[in-house]
Order: sequence, then C-alpha cells, then structure tokens
Amino acid sequence: MRLLLVRHGETAGNVARQLQDEYDPLTERGRRQARAVAAALARRGGLNALYASPLTRAFETAQIIGAAIGLAPQPRPGLAEINVGSAAGLTFEEWGTRFPQQLQDFQADGVTFAWPGGESGDDIARRVAAEIDWLIARHPADHDTVVHLLREPGDRWPREHMRIANCAITEVEVVAGGWDAGGLATFICRNDVAHLPTDDENASPIV
Repeated sequence: MRLLLVRHGETAGNVARQLQDEYDPLTERGRRQARAVAAALARRGGLNALYASPLTRAFETAQIIGAAIGLAPQPRPGLAEINVGSAAGLTFEEWGTRFPQQLQDFQADGVTFAWPGGESGDDIARRVAAEIDWLIARHPADHDTVVHLLREPGDRWPREHMRIANCAITEVEVVAGGWDAGGLATFICRNDVAHLPTDDENASPIV
C-alpha cells in the first residue's frame, strides 16, 4: 500500500506560532497551498481513499483535495494532532513563561509528558499507530494508494523531522503485516514541496 501523508495548509496559529486548538482556521495562503497540493494529487491520479483528522485545518484541506480528486474525505478522530489542552492559543514561549514547572516537566519527561487537560506524546503515538494499522487492514491490496493528513512522535519528540511544510507530501510504502507488528515501511519521499508555488513554501514547526 502507498500511503500519502499531507500536512494541512497554513493556519492563523502557524503564523502566530501558537500551540493550536481544534478550531485553528486556514489562512488564505493555506487555502492556496491546499489547492496546489490538490492539483498535484489530481495529476497523479489512482487514489483510492482520502482520510483526514476532523480538526478544522486538516478537514478543510482535505475537502479542497477531495474536490480535486473526486473523493469525499472521511474523518478519522484517531488522526487528530496532539491535544495540548489548556496551553492552546499560547506560543510555546508564553506557555513556558506562565507555567515554568510544566515546561520543566516537559523537558524532563519527553513524550511521557501529558499536557494539562490534553494528552501525552505516548497517547498520540499509540492512537496514530492504531489508526495506520486500521488503514492497512482496510486497504490490503498492494496497489491501493491512500491519502491521509497527519503524523506524530515515537519514543521522543521528533524536533528535526517535525519541520514539515504546510501541504507537503510524504510518501510511504507499507508492506502488509502492521505498522508496528513486523510490517515494512519505506519512505519514498519526505516533505516534498515541489508542487507549491515558491512564495508559498514554508516549514512551520509543529509542536
């Protein structure tokens, strides 16, 4: 199975560098990016399914893609980005200044740190892994190509490869057997932004 991972378009929270809640909307630039990735996927063709996080930014991106490729996006709550709880709406720096003990715990605990009112990196890693296993089971044919929007951490916060551009495409080939249960996953490309206009390329970090 080919799995195409697409990050959502730029949002107001990305511009302000805020920790995001579920309602953070796309900017007009974000919608341009979504139309560009949609056109690239339409040119590629051969797509079998479209899944998306139900969060506003991801689902609007998916709707724009779906209109171009002739597939209705199917919401999957398990694909939602990490819930940062009461920190939503703050920049990382503002959060650390207001809640220095929480910042200390975050730095010490890594992905086991649970955002107050939200979840931990371990929580999201488990649910996203389970979601990908569900996708593999649902699309067992080797020729299936599936698009979904999102990604998240393993045993540590992936600070470098978190720098994924808005509406970049990452392509993974998955051999049946399960994402974590002996299945083979090979990255074909990562953070491909060749389809985006030069002035719309970016690499807004995701927390």
